[in-house]
Amino acid sequence: MSTYYIDTAGDNNNDGRSPSTPFKNFDIVNEMTLKPGDRVLLKCNCVFNDLLIINGKGTEGAFIEVSNYGNGNKPKIERNGQIWDRCIRVNNPSYLKLNNIEVCNGGTGIVIFYDKCYDNRSVYISNILAHDFFGIYRACGESSSVEEWKDYKCDDRVGFSFGICVTGNDTTENNDTRVLTDFRVTNTEIYNTGGGLGLDWCDHKNSDGTECGKNKFGDVVFKNLYLHDNNVKDVSLSSLFIQCVNNLEFSDSKIDVGAGGAPWGAAAVHLQLAKNILIDNVVIDNMPHTGTNDECAIDFETDVEDCVIKNCSFSNNAGAALEFLANIDGSATPVSRNIKVINCKFNNNNWAKIYPNAGQIQIVDWNTYNRPTIDIINCEFKNTNCVEDVNGDGDLTGVNVYSENIFEAKLGVLV
Repeated sequence: MSTYYIDTAGDNNNDGRSPSTPFKNFDIVNEMTLKPGDRVLLKCNCVFNDLLIINGKGTEGAFIEVSNYGNGNKPKIERNGQIWDRCIRVNNPSYLKLNNIEVCNGGTGIVIFYDKCYDNRSVYISNILAHDFFGIYRACGESSSVEEWKDYKCDDRVGFSFGICVTGNDTTENNDTRVLTDFRVTNTEIYNTGGGLGLDWCDHKNSDGTECGKNKFGDVVFKNLYLHDNNVKDVSLSSLFIQCVNNLEFSDSKIDVGAGGAPWGAAAVHLQLAKNILIDNVVIDNMPHTGTNDECAIDFETDVEDCVIKNCSFSNNAGAALEFLANIDGSATPVSRNIKVINCKFNNNNWAKIYPNAGQIQIVDWNTYNRPTIDIINCEFKNTNCVEDVNGDGDLTGVNVYSENIFEAKLGVLV
């Protein structure tokens, strides 16, 4: 087990094995394949302008670790503001811990990349500050796999300008094979990006162009996150992508100004191809009105099943707090089902009335017949501007509102 120290005041002629003999930059570590138990430590207060590449796998008893050393501010990797700039790329990791680093100013911050690599485990990211990532919006054809970017080592199938994302290559025959189990992102702040944090898999597409399933990722925890002001003009689709996953907890977090400006729509949380989802004690406020579609807090885009949303608060979002679509892109069963909304508070959402028949919970007949099944239990609604609790042009007959709910009249007085 080896520890490698990196300090901008160091020298690449050093052995890098102690704080007194550090490497100067990432060049030597980038060429290594790290072994179980190895550590790469960046010195606090240093600012690096380079791509850090991590290769190698740890084991259950000996994680590879990338972190900081010394006292002061987090070490910062600050790039040049180009769409192809990355801060950290981690290739095919298992049993990895990445923490206590700031990344900023490029196309994407931290990329976890799997190249036809399966059954990986236990990647833990904590105490990251990621901000100012912009330029990539896959729906407009601006993908990170374009030929001219390959010289910049970023042929990484990144679909949006994330602070942190997981993506990679895959083909149809491995569609049901798990890529990563036990993925955690905790105690992290991400702002001024086009994508925030993403389980993305290049926007649920395999590298041969076919649709991905719900089993790429499993046993995921997103906890103690602060995702805010991710409304970069023209590219900001979401603060949190939850896609291609079975069994995820998103809890004890806040999203404020979660997206805004992407030409095809915007949502603070984008849910698609997902099963066994728990969203607990999350606050989502202030989705802006930029004239795009959706502008909602949580977008049930397609094929979400067995999802519980409890103890959450949604306020002042231009679109609905919860929007249910049935996008046939990605699934033969696009309608979301068995959704439970428990002990949540809804205050003045859908004030911009993005769709006709506005509701704080909106059922949209798009782009196929849409009858989601939803139980709403013991929730509070404060409605203004003639917005209903639940509404839309979709089929509302699958929505059950339990009598113990506390509703407010249109004038804002509790009944």
